[in-house]
Amino acid sequence: MRRALVLLLALTACGSAEPSAPPQDAAAPCTSLPAADPAAALPEDFPRLPGQVLYGPASQGATTIVFGRVEGEDFEATRDRLATELERAGYTIDGTDQEAVEAEAHFSAPREGSVRVKQLCEGVLEVRYRLSG
Repeated sequence: MRRALVLLLALTACGSAEPSAPPQDAAAPCTSLPAADPAAALPEDFPRLPGQVLYGPASQGATTIVFGRVEGEDFEATRDRLATELERAGYTIDGTDQEAVEAEAHFSAPREGSVRVKQLCEGVLEVRYRLSG
């Protein structure tokens, strides 16, 4: 009994009286991730990120939207990597922009669209592909 009391006191002493605030702009830990969806696909000539899992396909008229998740923390660098790969695949980058929580690249020729990258949860980025035509 005495050992249990000593252990309880030791564990209580390790905690702090005030909950610590998470670091600013820290993403929450991943509790569950979207599962791969075989219906989610990108065009054959479209660049893919290594280890990416595609999910959440949707259509809005002639526009197709597909989501992907990939390991990472730096959404701007991932957007830049996709933009570079798009140019290598023959796409024209029409512009890029970023905000505090996401980064986008807009492209055209041979197909028009955009990619948006944002933090999904700690260590995982979400990429939204919007493809027209």
